[in-house]
Amino acid sequence: MAKTRWGILSTGSIAKKFAEGLAVIEGAELTAVGSRSQEKADAFGTQFKIPHRHASYEALAADPDVDAIYVATPHTLHMEDTLLCLKHGKAVLCEKPFAIDAAQTKKMISFARRKKIFLMEAMWTHFFPAVAKIRELIAQGAIGEVRLMRADFCFRGGWNPQSRLFDPKLGGGALLDVGVYTVAFAHMVYGRAPAKLSGMSHLGETKVDEQSAMILGYPDGAMAVLTCAVRTSTPHEAAIFGTDGWIKIPVFWQPDKIIVNHGGKEEEIAFPRLGNGYSYEAAEVGRCLREGKLESDIMPHEKTLAIMRTLDKLRKLGGVKYPGE
Repeated sequence: MAKTRWGILSTGSIAKKFAEGLAVIEGAELTAVGSRSQEKADAFGTQFKIPHRHASYEALAADPDVDAIYVATPHTLHMEDTLLCLKHGKAVLCEKPFAIDAAQTKKMISFARRKKIFLMEAMWTHFFPAVAKIRELIAQGAIGEVRLMRADFCFRGGWNPQSRLFDPKLGGGALLDVGVYTVAFAHMVYGRAPAKLSGMSHLGETKVDEQSAMILGYPDGAMAVLTCAVRTSTPHEAAIFGTDGWIKIPVFWQPDKIIVNHGGKEEEIAFPRLGNGYSYEAAEVGRCLREGKLESDIMPHEKTLAIMRTLDKLRKLGGVKYPGE
């Protein structure tokens, strides 16, 4: 298809960011939005000049003028909303974390494969040019064999026990909200799931993990040291250490530069950002649809499932349980 006609499911803050990102992509058209009320759909539609404004997710999923849908609801609803869109034959870009657990993830992937419909997790970090350069440098052996990496994603959120960050019924806690970035980054660096892991979580008043520390181990002795939190702030840095050098990534989850050290010489490489950064993952969906792919080479189904399985194990280690588990 020459142009990808997009729909956005939900009208929250991340949906607005995605809409802004779509605006700078050639071959992408924001055609429709779906909300739980006509008032919110109309307001969102007016803001972004969207012609089709639906008062239900079902109506959006059934819209014949939509090719792909970005699912931007809270992650407790990701499986339900993704399956709804897939049942109507729509390609889906589902916001991270992909689901609540690996069991839900398997259902979503299995359904998409059975119906032969494109599905991808919106792990936007992995589509940034800076991150593509990191993959290239590692593959080239620019820093030798990777032996260690670390990443932190911690911030202090305002206390509200009913918010998605702290309510267990909404899948609250640091691991699924921001820890997923660190685990996904480790998976990208090493190209596989860890062989063993250890971790510790602090459970707050609502019994979700307010901060967690994790160590992932690999068969050759390589390690990843990761931290995440919703009640503590850190610089959001990552670093990858090889036998011949290292790569430092400031604000690793949306990086515009990297610092490479090889042989004692340091080089900073900067990358201009396209739009607000959400453009890259949307462009990848468009590319895949044009090429007739059912999954992305950068964020394939097995990678998404492996990340969720790791998160399941880390939640168990930390004692984090959600209603119904």
